[in-house]
Amino acid sequence: MAAYKDPKTKKWFVSAAYRDITGKAVVHTKRGFDSKREALNHETDFRKSLNPHASQSITYLELMEKFLENKKGTANADSIHEYRHVADLFFTSLYPKKHTSVKSRDYITIRSAILDSTYSKSYKNKAITLLKSISRFGYNFYDFKDQAKMLAKLSTNSDDKKDMQVWTPAQFDLFIAHVDSYIYKAYFTLLFRTGLRRSEGKALLKTDLKKGILNIDKSIRSNTGGFRPLKNVASRRKIKLDDHMVEMLKPLLDQPGRFLFGNEEPVGISSIQRQFVEGISRCNLFLKSNNQPLIPVIRVHDLRHSHASNLISMGANIVAVSKRLGHSDVNMTLKVYTHLMKESEDKLMSILDTF
Repeated sequence: MAAYKDPKTKKWFVSAAYRDITGKAVVHTKRGFDSKREALNHETDFRKSLNPHASQSITYLELMEKFLENKKGTANADSIHEYRHVADLFFTSLYPKKHTSVKSRDYITIRSAILDSTYSKSYKNKAITLLKSISRFGYNFYDFKDQAKMLAKLSTNSDDKKDMQVWTPAQFDLFIAHVDSYIYKAYFTLLFRTGLRRSEGKALLKTDLKKGILNIDKSIRSNTGGFRPLKNVASRRKIKLDDHMVEMLKPLLDQPGRFLFGNEEPVGISSIQRQFVEGISRCNLFLKSNNQPLIPVIRVHDLRHSHASNLISMGANIVAVSKRLGHSDVNMTLKVYTHLMKESEDKLMSILDTF
């Protein structure tokens, strides 16, 4: 809690941030208090009024379930499932406790268990972030004390960051020339030229392509699981295709079946992986036999990274790239591709030199 003094009126005021029932961030501000104590008391009363019937006997598990229910407005089923999986790994000792009886030392114990686990640093930080988020949710909605806010995540350093493996357009051209099947040739080309996620490309129906624009509104991971929601709200988007890509997809529209890549069912994950690996192998075998530099061995998902990296390196607007990728906000794009910003800065300097 915090109160502030207006330098002009010499009166105290409070500004309380919370989330309404839809999950939207709201700020309640009240001015005109003669003392700091009066201002703080108002904030306490206000937060209690948000949930006047909140039970002080609510358990940590019940609070977590309410947190997950609230997240359904902004996260898809896969994300909710992952949150629950992380919680089941590390938070079970808290589940039966009344939330009001959970102490700071309990959070510290959980954090220590997370740090002692054999999971990656990024996964450990994901668990700590979830622990902090649930605590913050209790503060925003139930006026519980946020006792996890001081938990520190693991810091990252240069040793934790692996160089992103991407292909240049020239390297992709070498690879795609060694993919025999036309349907997979078109599929990999689409991922490289649009930045689509693999599951988004699998889910494309022929009706999703109209006048050179792709409608992205669903995904498919495994054929048995069927259509699934997209990763986030921003992932629902329309992507304009270049003329080369439009022409390449035309033959697929004349094939039987409703899926753009497949027939009545989309191409399978194992087939995609096999065609990709075999294409790289054939390409590098050809290059090696001709004493030419080999192309890097990358993942199918790195075609998405290649698309974004090439656009940013060529000076594309970062906001436009972010929307094309379907990121939740531009900060996500900057976080993933921050290594390219130095190169962009060098280009900026070369432009300034011409002024």
